[in-house]
Amino acid sequence: MAKGYRPVRRDQVFLLPEDMRDWLGDKHFVWLVLDLIDTIDTMVFHGGRPGRANRFSTAGQRGYDPDMLLGLLIYGYAVGQRSSRQIERLCGTDAAFRVLCAGDVPDHTVLSRFQQRHNTAFKDFFAQVLAMCVASGMGRFGVVALDGTKIAANASREANRSEAALRKMELVKFSV
Repeated sequence: MAKGYRPVRRDQVFLLPEDMRDWLGDKHFVWLVLDLIDTIDTMVFHGGRPGRANRFSTAGQRGYDPDMLLGLLIYGYAVGQRSSRQIERLCGTDAAFRVLCAGDVPDHTVLSRFQQRHNTAFKDFFAQVLAMCVASGMGRFGVVALDGTKIAANASREANRSEAALRKMELVKFSV
């Protein structure tokens, strides 16, 4: 048995560092996502004018920054979280998601509506991301084409045979 345990002080002022940037290491993927959003033109998510469109929600409160919502969705997709409800939950529990939303957790409906409203812009954004990946040499990218050509063949249902039928035909052949 141990002589003593480490003290558990749940009433201490800070359980995490005061600065959110200290919560994650310098090489964490979140910083790459944030740099990516700063690099790529996200004006379409702002309604063409940064800081003008979607400033207020339908209920009258101030709206969420589209770049922040974009960062949450991109990071969520990258780590396999596509559910807006799950992303909302992670914003309260996961350090990376908390850094992305800066502690201001958006509701799952906000995330879902943002993604639906900007569906075409997301496709263009991902195309820009792929172009940046190609430029940085992160992989080989090209065209993948699948051929669905139908060719006439002599393989009707009546011409198909089961394994048992083939074995029976083989026995008949050799017994003659």
